[in-house]
Amino acid sequence: MEEISLRELIEIIIKGKWIIVAVTAVCIAIGIAVNAFVIKPVYVAQTTLMISSIKKSQIKEQVKSGDGDVNNFSSLIDDILQYPEMSVDNYREQVKNPVILEYIREEMDMKDVPLSSIASKITLNEIKDTDLITIKVTDENPETAAKIANLVGDRFAKLVCETNQKRTESTLEFIENQMKKEKENMEKLLGEYKSYLLQSRGPEEVKMELDAKLEKMTEYKTQLSQIKIDENATKASLDTAKNLINKTPQKLVTDSSLLTNPLLSAVIKEKTGISSEELASMKMSTEQINIIYVELSNIINELEIRLSNLEAQRINIEKVIQECQKEIENLQTEYAEKQQEYEILKKELDLSKEVYNAYQQKYKESMIMQSAETGRSSAVIVSEAIPPANPVAPKKALNVAVAGVVGVGISFAIIFIKEYLIRSKQ
Repeated sequence: MEEISLRELIEIIIKGKWIIVAVTAVCIAIGIAVNAFVIKPVYVAQTTLMISSIKKSQIKEQVKSGDGDVNNFSSLIDDILQYPEMSVDNYREQVKNPVILEYIREEMDMKDVPLSSIASKITLNEIKDTDLITIKVTDENPETAAKIANLVGDRFAKLVCETNQKRTESTLEFIENQMKKEKENMEKLLGEYKSYLLQSRGPEEVKMELDAKLEKMTEYKTQLSQIKIDENATKASLDTAKNLINKTPQKLVTDSSLLTNPLLSAVIKEKTGISSEELASMKMSTEQINIIYVELSNIINELEIRLSNLEAQRINIEKVIQECQKEIENLQTEYAEKQQEYEILKKELDLSKEVYNAYQQKYKESMIMQSAETGRSSAVIVSEAIPPANPVAPKKALNVAVAGVVGVGISFAIIFIKEYLIRSKQ
């Protein structure tokens, strides 16, 4: 294959310079003609809206409650009533809502234009790090583009308002129904609570009776302890007395001379004629009851009687303690049951009050949001669209430049093909 040097290439280009000029000029002329007569100019009109809303945290600052449980329930209700946050993607879809498109078609008298064609003209974008969004409308007529952009912005703001109003009204209706139900439930529980407190034996009464029984039981046990102490002491005293009486003679025997009793001696002498010497040798034994023995015997009798009484008291107090213990156990069971019933009923009533108060707080928040016309403040037109002076398309200079480049390329192809054919014949 024959190689072509750079010099030859330059010579070929120089020889075909008029072809290059002619073809390029024709392409540029075609580009200019297309820009002027074929491609229609496209204009973009833009309106800017500010998206803002009264936040729930701001409303809660106005409707504060010192009850932590109410705030907890309020947060729970917030979660139940939570609506999805409106993102830019959501707004982008909303701006092409059939309601808005139909409104545009009627206002612009575009009855023969399909909604999809109108939707293709509209784009929504977010301005980063701001609450602003832009609605752009493209059209061949700058006046039409500006008018459509303003109509879309106005109708979009109203649609956001209506949507938020419907949300608020729906929330209020739901809360009102729930408040009514909770109020009925609270009144029912309150009636049950009052009836429970008015019954013959409430938990407080049972508790007082139980405390009295426990106090009495303490007294009984104290008495029993004292009786046992006295009983042991009496037994010890009785054993000591018995030991002493066993060592003590019941009677005392005394030996003495008959002469020590003159009366008896005189009688014996008169009857028997015994002399005094003989009478002095005779002994007389006398017996008498031992007073100590008698006293010990009396003490033993008293101690035995006392011990019997103490034993009887101990047995009796033990029976009383057993009966009292059974009564205490029954009262403790009854008190536990009644206290549990009371606590369950009280807790249900308190819970119902907390839920009702939470709904009341939420109702106030919703009323404030409604009165503040949050829907109207959600989307505000910051700047209206004006008819654009210059079209965004076509890019005439770019199109002409592209046509020129294409012309140069075509002309190069022509002269190189021509040169190739000439050399092939040679």
